[in-house]
Amino acid sequence: MTSPNLVQTNNQAGGPGSAPGSNLLQLRGLNVYYGESHILRDVDLSVAPGQMVCLIGRNGVGKTTLLKTVIGLLRQRSGSVQLEGQELSPLAPHQRARRGIGYVPQGREIIPQLTVRENLLLGLEALPGGLGQTRHIDPVVFDLFPILEKFLNRRGGDLSGGQQQQLAI
Repeated sequence: MTSPNLVQTNNQAGGPGSAPGSNLLQLRGLNVYYGESHILRDVDLSVAPGQMVCLIGRNGVGKTTLLKTVIGLLRQRSGSVQLEGQELSPLAPHQRARRGIGYVPQGREIIPQLTVRENLLLGLEALPGGLGQTRHIDPVVFDLFPILEKFLNRRGGDLSGGQQQQLAI
């Protein structure tokens, strides 16, 4: 099995507040299996704060397996997954989400019957305390995705595909 290709760009690497040489995300010697099938072999990856990484490859080479391992849906047999120097391996997926690890699948996993506001508040449930109904939506969401602010009361299912993807993020 061929490993996925990692394409890295150094846009804003080492951004504000980051220590020289520090990594936001670091994978070292990652080995992941499905049963006895060895899917990921000794994968190393370092992502600096502000750096953009693109994971590309043919179907079946391990891209989704790598992402599922980072978010905790799959357990590695060996190696480490660190976020800001802290080992994530013992943490459950919801604990990783609270630390900022997320994944947006191709299927735009929103709840189409809920409004944009309700979908956003539902996403806040993963935050410490899980009080989505009493929290406000951080204005940075609308800085990143201005169209969502205009459609707060529109059903998620009525948005275009691209808008649904923004909502899922």
